[in-house]
Amino acid sequence: MRALVVAGLVVFHSAMVFAVGTSWFVNDPRPSIGFSAFLLWGSLWGMPLLFLVSGAGVRYAMRSRTAWAFAAERLGRLGIPFATGLVLLVPPMFYLEQLAQPGFQQPYGRFWLAFLNVPAIAAGLLPHGYWTSDEVGFDPAHLWFLYVLLVFSLALLPVFRYLRGQHGMRLVGRIAEQAARHPLAMLAVAAVPVIVTEAVFGPDESTGGWERLAYVFPFLYGFLIASDARFESALSRVRWPAVAVAASATVGLLGWTVAAGPRVVTGAEPGWSALQGLAGWTWVAAIVGFAAAFTARRRQTGTATPPSAPAREPRWQRAAGYANQAVLPFYLLHEPVIVAFAWIVVRWHAPILVEYPVLVTASFTATLVIYELAVRRYRITRLLFGMKPESAPWTDDRFGQAHRKVTSGLPIKSVSP
Repeated sequence: MRALVVAGLVVFHSAMVFAVGTSWFVNDPRPSIGFSAFLLWGSLWGMPLLFLVSGAGVRYAMRSRTAWAFAAERLGRLGIPFATGLVLLVPPMFYLEQLAQPGFQQPYGRFWLAFLNVPAIAAGLLPHGYWTSDEVGFDPAHLWFLYVLLVFSLALLPVFRYLRGQHGMRLVGRIAEQAARHPLAMLAVAAVPVIVTEAVFGPDESTGGWERLAYVFPFLYGFLIASDARFESALSRVRWPAVAVAASATVGLLGWTVAAGPRVVTGAEPGWSALQGLAGWTWVAAIVGFAAAFTARRRQTGTATPPSAPAREPRWQRAAGYANQAVLPFYLLHEPVIVAFAWIVVRWHAPILVEYPVLVTASFTATLVIYELAVRRYRITRLLFGMKPESAPWTDDRFGQAHRKVTSGLPIKSVSP
């Protein structure tokens, strides 16, 4: 799911080039209202779903790590890529944006030094922070997700430690029991903090159209869902009501936006923001519910591999494993690649229905090629882009399990290479 969302960001951010009312790095001179409606819908659930999946990842990571080891890993896996992106990937996007301004002739080296101003970076990372000076503005662009995720992971570490402990697991179990008995009530209760946070603080265009504090809740919900399978089951049971609520709220938002104008998000009223919170949470709940139902059906209809037959991983599972490793580098690379291709595409004078598919296809392919040829194969680039070191034989899951059993004196079955 995480890989699908990140891959979908190529589709989403490419649409930014052609939408009405957006001010992006590169904009087509003939925008379309249809892309604006698509962006509104995608922004409701894309980043909240990514935070929910990230919260589930925290729960899985803490099963085999101490709290301190988890904090150190997060600093390395998120902090280093964030710094890499700030130095290498974000400045070129803003430089291309400035090149479109009449009279701008500053060399890239001077622009880069002015852009990477430490006080400006600190100010830009604060909520609603934005710094401008001498035609240069600091904004972490798409890297905001990395530092917000890092801050959440470290700030909520005491909560995660408690929920992972004996008393916390009992509390999670009681909540999961209530969710299993009353799934619709669970859906409604979980929506309340998201709605209230959005209504009080309002949306923030610099963080995916959501107030960054609102992302805390899907992040925590992901941790809980990964802690007890009854949450997945409950979401599966309410997936259709969630779709109905989400679709109705989305239609309301679209109507509100048409009445108020495309820039409604900038000065959104509390009612609009609250409706966004409701629509966003119910879309996420519906998506997770359908995914849970699909997984449950696969478990029920799947046939067990005969003991004598060698275990063979399905092709889709191997593809998912590859995609899971590529997620963070792909996320870092995709937006600069889109901006570079968009700089060329918008000058074609071709119909949007030609330009948009070309931009999506070229950006996705180029991002994947850069990852494969320039990131995945080298230790230093793996470190800079937040990837784990390449697996040695004993770090593979099957070999690792056998090794742990050997060292603990437990019997093991033969492990095929």
